[in-house]
Amino acid sequence: MEIRVRYLFAIMLCIANMIIYGLKVNMATAIIGMVKKKPGVPDWSDECPEFDVPGSTVTDIDGPFDWTASQQGLVISIYFAGYLIGMFPSGYLSDRFNTKYVLLICVLANGILTMLVPIAAKELYVLYIVRFFTGLVSAANLPIVNVLLGTWVVYEEKSTWVGIIYAGTSLGTVISILTSGLILNYIGWEAIFYIHGTLPLIWCVFFFIFFAGCPEEQKYITEQERSFIISSYGHRTPGSSKMKIPWKSIFTSKPFLALVVTNTLGNFCWYFLLTQLPLYMNKILRYDITSNAAIVCTPYLVNAFTNPLIGKVLDWGRKKGFWSQTVARKSAVFISTVPPSIFLVIIAYVGCERLTSTILLTFSIVVCGAIFVGHLCNQNDLAPNYAGILMGITNTPGTISAFILPPIVGALVGEGHTIARWRVAFWITIVCQVLAFVTFAFLGSAKIQSWNYPVAEVENWDVDDGQQQEPREQETKT
Repeated sequence: MEIRVRYLFAIMLCIANMIIYGLKVNMATAIIGMVKKKPGVPDWSDECPEFDVPGSTVTDIDGPFDWTASQQGLVISIYFAGYLIGMFPSGYLSDRFNTKYVLLICVLANGILTMLVPIAAKELYVLYIVRFFTGLVSAANLPIVNVLLGTWVVYEEKSTWVGIIYAGTSLGTVISILTSGLILNYIGWEAIFYIHGTLPLIWCVFFFIFFAGCPEEQKYITEQERSFIISSYGHRTPGSSKMKIPWKSIFTSKPFLALVVTNTLGNFCWYFLLTQLPLYMNKILRYDITSNAAIVCTPYLVNAFTNPLIGKVLDWGRKKGFWSQTVARKSAVFISTVPPSIFLVIIAYVGCERLTSTILLTFSIVVCGAIFVGHLCNQNDLAPNYAGILMGITNTPGTISAFILPPIVGALVGEGHTIARWRVAFWITIVCQVLAFVTFAFLGSAKIQSWNYPVAEVENWDVDDGQQQEPREQETKT
């Protein structure tokens, strides 16, 4: 049986996402073993006294560096400063240059910078610089993936493979958290960065040898599959990197502006749960460190399977003519915004119902993960020829929530963790999610926009994004 090269390529992108996201979160675990011993001071809420916190779970931190809490926080958060600043430039580079080499530089630089952390940590400001540049080069990941989706993934399979490719973000998060803890416990914090930093180098070797940036240049592929990919509706135009960027059309496009708003507000729940859930579970629900990590990892692992399933269902319905690509995207945005908002409302008012809160928080992460088959791939729907640039534009404000939520929550609970104070944080997230859905429901689209094409291809402008299309010749299965 012949293996489809586009499937192998998509799996390589999934692994690249695993690597980038794994390296994004490993510092949060490693830093536990990097700072000098400080007695753990229990500062959890006393509103739920029925949840005992065993004294044995409050462990001392023992490491070589005498960093304050603020300095530790900056070591982690300065990564996102580089990530935010690098988002638009990396999107531009992804569209204008050979995407294969941009991705290779992104992954390779991540690996090298990660392995430099143990050396850089001896001087705190050098570590800040290394972490900043790690975030800067990591910013290219999502724009590059969006460009390659338009190059390698055929229209009939788009939602399915988007789900599989972005499953790597969840798998990378889970694997990184679990392996970082094990490595820290049995070997030491330095080994986390040496081991994790080696994996990108191995990936780069395989990707460089066996894969090209587009099917037109791919060596190891049948002519039949090459033709099948290139003839797909919405395939990225060869030579699009030399096309003039239609800036005015982009910034006056209602579907694109709706996407900017949706990307900005629709990411609030994802980043709130990613950055603040462990804190809430520890301070309010009073889970110990071990239980907290296990519970937080579970929904991300489930995400790795539910997102491809959602994508498969959306593709199936579109192929059958049950709904359009626009309806499919709006359905995914609905799943990622409305159900988690309902769950957060319930959590905000059930108080000390630990089991109920835990179940609903888990479900919230699972359904919120649909952002990867919703608004985070809509850039490729609107304009595959400019997918990298569009991702750079939309995900720049889309990353803001990762910055502002931690200080907002910190200000709210500055005088102590209470359910009432956390309720305000929940409502901020809920309002943003609902506004994101309303915006995309009324103004969003998944139809390829006219400005995606050069003037010579205006006949493509009227292709519907939605009705059941005429079947085209499929590949012969062998």
